[in-house]
Amino acid sequence: MAERYDVIVIGAGIIGCSIAWQLAKRNKRVLVVERDDIASGSAGATDGVVGYHTKKPGAQMELAIQSIAMFETLGQELGEDIAYRLSCGGMQPVEDKMQWEILSEIVDNQKKSGVDIRMISPQEARQLEPQLTQDIYGALYSPTGGKVNPLKLTMAYARAAKRLGAVILTQTEVIGLQIQGGAVTGVQTTGGTFDAPVVVNAAGAWAGAIARFVGVELPILPRKGQLMVTEPIGPFLTATVQCARYNVVKFKPEAVTDPTAIRLGASLSIEQMDDGGLIIGGTREFAAYDKENTFEAIEVILRRALRFFPALRDVSVIRCFAGLRPYTPDGLPFLGPVECCKGFYIAAGHEGDGIALSPITGKLLAEWIVEGKPSYDLKAFCPNRCTG
Repeated sequence: MAERYDVIVIGAGIIGCSIAWQLAKRNKRVLVVERDDIASGSAGATDGVVGYHTKKPGAQMELAIQSIAMFETLGQELGEDIAYRLSCGGMQPVEDKMQWEILSEIVDNQKKSGVDIRMISPQEARQLEPQLTQDIYGALYSPTGGKVNPLKLTMAYARAAKRLGAVILTQTEVIGLQIQGGAVTGVQTTGGTFDAPVVVNAAGAWAGAIARFVGVELPILPRKGQLMVTEPIGPFLTATVQCARYNVVKFKPEAVTDPTAIRLGASLSIEQMDDGGLIIGGTREFAAYDKENTFEAIEVILRRALRFFPALRDVSVIRCFAGLRPYTPDGLPFLGPVECCKGFYIAAGHEGDGIALSPITGKLLAEWIVEGKPSYDLKAFCPNRCTG
């Protein structure tokens, strides 16, 4: 007879581990099944920006406000240092009038949610970040931006869940779902069969393949992001910085005219870690499940870094890595149950927002599963909104 759990979570990334922790807190017997290792997907190949200024105005912003508020006590609740640094600020230097106008419109809509995001002059930007080049048109600035170590956070979720009784199986791939009478009853894996009346698909960029086991075509695509890490250097950056093109590529890609930038989704994201090293990204490239770094992308990213921070010319890059973000057509994750299969939930498609949205995603999915409905209306994130 197969071992039985209350809930099975597919995927031990930052979303799956957050959900497992929240379910375990509610006294549910939880099994997490992971094809590779904990944090081996997006969470292990990303920066740790936790801010409002990269969030889509409207439903995503409102969800982010709740989630980011949870970070203030999250490390204490998890019992670990997750390297969360509050109010380091978030900045996006602007190169020209067109970018200024695009970001200004985005900011006007973001501010409707009551967040502190503003457009500032080149002089104000350089006062905040003296290493920034003088050759900018201005900047977007959010003084309440923060950052976290995504690996530490994911492992903290996992360890906290395990302390409460959750079981995490790594190197175990889900190869099918058990379904009876239109309801999920468990999972089939390379390590055996496990029973549960609830299964949560938190498989990130692979969530579409899992959804097909119940006949659902979930429009989640892998989107590669390439990053680099430099040698440790002295104090260089306080804020997390992305160039304005980061938001333009994300919210208004038709305004980007450089064909290489369009193909690679190339912009700049840079932050300084506690050890002094810089994480420099990034790309948003549709390259299927290829996670290899490319010389072309590395060169494009580093040229963007030098464009805004000339002093980096003498700093050495010590390693490169890449990960797959789970992209959705409308930029919003899929959160909640699917109509066609009772007990089957989806929590995937966060793309570059999974780190910041992980606390609230875990909380709301656990509420939905245990209490029958979440404490916040997730209609905008309904998995059935564009499934086939």
